Amino acid sequence: MKLNNRFIFGLLSLLLAAVTAFVALPVIARQTNGKTEAVRVTAPILKGEIVSTDNTETVEVGSYNLPSGTARSLDDVKGLYATADLFPGDYILPAKVSPVPISSDTALNSIPSGKVAISLTIQTLAAGLSDKLQPGDIIRIYHFLDVAVEVPELRFVRVLSVTDSGGVNVDNTREPLEDEEKKQSATITVLASPEQARTITLLENDGIAHVALVSRGNEKLAEELLAEQEHTLQEIYFPETLLPEEDPAAGDDSTDTDTGSGDGEAANSEPAASGENPPESGSPDAEPNDGSQADTGPANETGSGTDSPDDSTSSRDSHSADSSSGGSSNNGNQT
Repeated sequence: MKLNNRFIFGLLSLLLAAVTAFVALPVIARQTNGKTEAVRVTAPILKGEIVSTDNTETVEVGSYNLPSGTARSLDDVKGLYATADLFPGDYILPAKVSPVPISSDTALNSIPSGKVAISLTIQTLAAGLSDKLQPGDIIRIYHFLDVAVEVPELRFVRVLSVTDSGGVNVDNTREPLEDEEKKQSATITVLASPEQARTITLLENDGIAHVALVSRGNEKLAEELLAEQEHTLQEIYFPETLLPEEDPAAGDDSTDTDTGSGDGEAANSEPAASGENPPESGSPDAEPNDGSQADTGPANETGSGTDSPDDSTSSRDSHSADSSSGGSSNNGNQT
């Protein structure tokens, strides 16, 4: 018997409806009607304020389409700081809270040990680099009273923030919108040592300070410049802590001097030795080429010259005696 096509379609429709009614719908119902607990804001929480039981509550909500990571227990967020403004009815997400205090300038939350943050007033537009300074810049600070001078303690300083006259951070990294008025920089906050802070305080109350940009965006160069500044501060305030530096040129000079002295002593010692032990002229140990032997030559010659007058005198005396004898003999003969 052939089945009617309409009958087949009807049977399949009934089967599909049964599957939907007894399988799909319960699953969907369980998902949409699932309940879970979540932390919900009950009072406005401004940026930087602490999340507590006074401004939040735990409620039971449907788990369907609930954002992932939503705080489920007050213990998870109690004592944390809001990183954005929260309003009643908001759920607390991980990105909206932080375990560290939040301020208008996050750089102030991590000041290194031994350093301080100090602000410097910008009295003119040009003195503050025409509102172009940015956090992280390395600047050089000049002082003008009667003449402009460079301050050795402030040759390389890192900028932490730039603020306007109301203490609000100025973001010079972006251009203002069409209907937004550009804020003018009024102060610069820098990271400094206590010695640099004292110098900045003097500049703040005496004369005008000007800043010049030295480095931006080059962290390696910035670290080198700051290290050079630390060395300068050490030379100015703590010179006794510096290690003595070796001078290679001085070492070479001392070596040459020592060598020259040694040669001179050796040269001087040789004549001294020759003078102390002069070889005798008749000694068989005397060498023909010895300098001392050459010196004895004139002495021998001098000795020979001395003997010659004696010999000649003796000869003249004997000649006179002979003449006298001869004269006496002749006289006798004449007589």
